[in-house]
Amino acid sequence: MNIRLSCLCFFALLSCWALAQDKAISIAQVDLQAISELEVLAVEYDEPKSLLEVTNAYPVAEVHGKVSVGFLGKLEDGVTESDWRTWAAGEDAVTAGACREGIASFRVDAYELEKLWEVPMELVEIASRAVPYVNKVRYGTRVDSVHAGFNLPQPYHGEGVLIGVLDWGFDYTHPMFFDTTLSTTRIRAVWDQYRQAGPSPGNYGYGTVAESPLDYQLMGSDTSNVYGYSTHGTHVAGIAGGSGAGLGLKGMAPAAEFLFATLMVDEASALDAFEWMQSVAEEDGKRLVINNSWGLPQWGTPDGSSLSNQFIDALSDEGVVFVSSNGNNGDVDYHIDHTFSGPSDTIRSRIKFYPLNANPSAWGQNLTLWGEVGEAFEMGFQVITGVSNVVAESPLFNTNDGPFMLDTIEVVNNDTIIYDVVLEQSHPANGRPFMQMRIHKGGANVSVVMQLTSESGRVHAWNYTHLSNNVGNWGQDFQAAQPGWLGGDPFYGAQQPACGHSVIAVGAYSSEFLNPVGTIVGGTLANFSTYGPTLDERLKPNVSAPGVNVESSLSSFRDGGYSITNSVDFDGGEYEFARLSGTSMSSPATAGVVALMLEANPELTPADVRSILESTAREDDNTGELPAEGDHVWGHGKVTASQAVVASLTWDSTLEIADIDFTKQVVYPNPVRAQLWFSGLPSGESTWEIYDIHGRVCQTGSELHNSFIDVRGLEPGIYIIQVRSTKSSKEFKFLKEQ
Repeated sequence: MNIRLSCLCFFALLSCWALAQDKAISIAQVDLQAISELEVLAVEYDEPKSLLEVTNAYPVAEVHGKVSVGFLGKLEDGVTESDWRTWAAGEDAVTAGACREGIASFRVDAYELEKLWEVPMELVEIASRAVPYVNKVRYGTRVDSVHAGFNLPQPYHGEGVLIGVLDWGFDYTHPMFFDTTLSTTRIRAVWDQYRQAGPSPGNYGYGTVAESPLDYQLMGSDTSNVYGYSTHGTHVAGIAGGSGAGLGLKGMAPAAEFLFATLMVDEASALDAFEWMQSVAEEDGKRLVINNSWGLPQWGTPDGSSLSNQFIDALSDEGVVFVSSNGNNGDVDYHIDHTFSGPSDTIRSRIKFYPLNANPSAWGQNLTLWGEVGEAFEMGFQVITGVSNVVAESPLFNTNDGPFMLDTIEVVNNDTIIYDVVLEQSHPANGRPFMQMRIHKGGANVSVVMQLTSESGRVHAWNYTHLSNNVGNWGQDFQAAQPGWLGGDPFYGAQQPACGHSVIAVGAYSSEFLNPVGTIVGGTLANFSTYGPTLDERLKPNVSAPGVNVESSLSSFRDGGYSITNSVDFDGGEYEFARLSGTSMSSPATAGVVALMLEANPELTPADVRSILESTAREDDNTGELPAEGDHVWGHGKVTASQAVVASLTWDSTLEIADIDFTKQVVYPNPVRAQLWFSGLPSGESTWEIYDIHGRVCQTGSELHNSFIDVRGLEPGIYIIQVRSTKSSKEFKFLKEQ
């Protein structure tokens, strides 16, 4: 039996379109779909509390007693930030947020969404939902050498630098956020965007800001949200800059200060938090690096053209360094791309579905497709039983028919198939044809096969798990279930904000470490680390850092269970630690390294920071030899703090890393595997000797100036090299790796 019920979603848009006839505001169809759904819900639920309960899949939050929806917008030509704020101040239903280079965040009363068509904007996007990307690390990143001042003018710990963390699940009382003497908190300020009782920061009009240690202690933690009382932010921040809590579990930059913002799970609130953090850094006269261990996998444009990425680029131009997780879908073949060559060229692929019983919010799959500018494509699906018995088939939806929306229910073989589709002939953000289809099937009685066709051009498709609360971030396979069908791959996974032009996107690997017998083990790529490139073929990730079984702090206010690895008593309470994995962990490791670099040279631009990290990233047997431009799995290689800080001290953005004159007397890389290089040594004839820690001579030679020694013959361990010239004698300690 095959029953179909269809309805075009125009009814919910009539009120909006009626008001929009004389106003040319571009809004993508996928956003119009969400707006229309919110309008329907607002009519059905006239009590704000009830509306909040049923809209947790949207960027909706309570702000000063009102239910508001988050948006991003691009101001009309000729409209200044001052004009925009003046206009918004006169509208009770509209609240202005952050604004940079004409890109603004704002919120609109959910019961007055018709006001959206009156804002002085030329382009509006509904704010996307943000989701988290969930001892050895210091060694893997060579931060231990920086903390020890190995071949540096001094040790560096991130002093004088602010680390901003946008996340959820902050424990403001955790000893990891105190100094190493556990006497003074290093939290500079917090903004809990959910908390209603207290002063809100600046121009934003919502949430609670606190800037005194007493206030942090009284607050204790941030507010429960869609993730409950989480611990993600506490773990992430501990990696970036934890003090060690007296246990030796130091983060990358244990002297840096923190800015914590509990994100209201949407883009608009993220932009507000970015701008707030920048304002605090400017007030303090300190450099700022912002870590984002979250992403927007089903929303926005994966080519860096979204309004939120434009906003990030503007703040980067003003000196803010952005670091982001690249994502956790490297172990899933959830992407397909195909270049079409004629009207009969059609590809098919079976869609793997996430089990509905695996998550209480599981709904189905979200197929997102992007084509090339001016190249239309068609997509639909077949429902099959057995191996190849087609029992139902959707229409082929053509992007040339956009803008367009459709909701449909089918009952096939006692299995309910629900799907909706939105499409664009030319997406407002980048001009590409776009389609998104969400599909639900009730059981395992049938399979669903995607059909995709075009006469020409290249089309990319992704298969994401769709949750009813819109916070799913993991992919499912495209499967070549029949001969001639197309299977998926893990490439082109970089999404917002990691896909941005100015964002340092970080992949993950399992950190190297010395085992009890002195052998270096580990260092392999994390199976989950998302592959690049971006949709527009730019390199992502930029670099990789440790992100597997990383030990860090847990929130004492959390409501989830973890396998505890350590605990410490502090100020009358017990604080615990656990090992977690994800690019959520590798991103703050890199952000902490950036803090060390900015302490060493506060004049570095964000572009300088990215160039140094890429240029000093190391290769090894696990990465293999990487091309000069990097690759889409490892980026440019493994973050190497010891080299990055040395380069930061003498950085000249007009030079390549190989051309830098390391004016300090250094040996590098340290630790070393093959070639030990020297720079800044006295001129003149020289001789050298390498000793082990027992004083035995292991190697000797001469003629060292600006050259290297092959140390592959040395056993792993700690060595001292003594260099003698006619004018002086110098000693350097180095670690030989296997």
